[in-house]
Amino acid sequence: MFIRWTSVLLAGLALFASGCAGYVPKPLAEREVLRQLQAVRLEALRPASPAETPRSEFDPTDGLSTDEAVAVALFLNPDLRAFRKERGVAEGELIAAGLLPNPQFQVTWFFVQGITRGLGTAGWDVGLNWAPPRPGERGAKVARAQARIEEVRAQVAGEERRLATEVRKAYATLGAAELRIRLIDASMALQERLRRLVQDKLAAGDATRLDANVVELDYADRRREQAALLNDRERARLDLNRLLGLPPAVPLVLQGRVDLLHSPLLALDPSALETSMVEHRDDLKAAKQEYEQAEQQLRLAYIQRMPWFTFGPAFQRNQEEGGPLNSFGIGFTLDLPLANLNQGEIARLEGARDKLRDAFVARVHGARAEVYEALRNLRGQERLVQVYQEVVRPALDESARLADASLELGDVNALQFVTAQDKALKGRRDGIEAQLEYAKALFDLERAVGARVTDMGGQGGSQ
Repeated sequence: MFIRWTSVLLAGLALFASGCAGYVPKPLAEREVLRQLQAVRLEALRPASPAETPRSEFDPTDGLSTDEAVAVALFLNPDLRAFRKERGVAEGELIAAGLLPNPQFQVTWFFVQGITRGLGTAGWDVGLNWAPPRPGERGAKVARAQARIEEVRAQVAGEERRLATEVRKAYATLGAAELRIRLIDASMALQERLRRLVQDKLAAGDATRLDANVVELDYADRRREQAALLNDRERARLDLNRLLGLPPAVPLVLQGRVDLLHSPLLALDPSALETSMVEHRDDLKAAKQEYEQAEQQLRLAYIQRMPWFTFGPAFQRNQEEGGPLNSFGIGFTLDLPLANLNQGEIARLEGARDKLRDAFVARVHGARAEVYEALRNLRGQERLVQVYQEVVRPALDESARLADASLELGDVNALQFVTAQDKALKGRRDGIEAQLEYAKALFDLERAVGARVTDMGGQGGSQ
């Protein structure tokens, strides 16, 4: 009787334990999600009080710097926040890999007719079977799960670096848009002075209506360009808001005067860039950990070739004529891999491992090509910036000085003045574009290398 109730109790405890894990549902409410996104504000990231944090901490009231924009994106960007949840999945796999297999509780009831005068014999068996892990099996599973965690960490780091690069590009694009607007505002102020001068000269008979019309057409073109640039700035702001994880309506103020990133040509050693790329590229780290998982999976397949067993206590109760007959013992089952030695699975996993090895080589080859292409683009953009600074900008500064002097003296040929200002405006626009492309090229090179490149070489000429 004791054995029977003990068995029932064990079964009940097992069922209770499996069902007492408290499942907590998390329903998805679309409007609540939208409300939470609409409520996001930069001010929520500020310290509670100035005394709690150093002055160097994030403060959105003085505008966003590039580094602050990156920090905001790494904290708020919804895509990145969702991607980071993959860590929890990998950590759960590690927990599962370290757990021992559950035992199996087995109950059998039987009835045999015609054995005794009572026309039958009844009985039941109770068994508890457990298969311990093979030698090295648990270690291989844990190593595989750890490699998966490292792969996910590298993937998350790569996604963070990609987002940081995109934020820096968007920040520079918004800064360039504001520089263009300041440039067109200055040009329109100059055109206003020209309009007034030509109108006065027209009234005095010193200018023709053709001169006035040329000036008006040029002023109208500046107004059109100003409207287009305002639209471009708003588009750049919306793109930066999206990357930062901010609502579209939240205004953004960039910190201080926007100066696009530029420095003299970096003397970068391509071989040093390659070495840094192999050591720091997050996608290469992730690919290496994926290969390590394949190694551990193959190791596990070899371990599973060995014969293995399950064992556990057993109890049997038979109802005989003279009364119940109880039997105790130990159950033992041996798995004999006689039909196959897991050869098919091993062959498949060896092929998968070799494929990942070749894929890693191909990935390194492609990464080298990305580094060299990014370096070529950076050097090309640098030369354009140098031409602008050394040749074009001095001429533009001289043109601005002559234009101001001619307006002060009132000695202006309208057609020549408009032509000169069109060329000057185009030259300055091209200079802003060259600096913007240089900044983007530098960000692309740093992403291709997987590290900051400004600390890898001194200033100097190209190599």
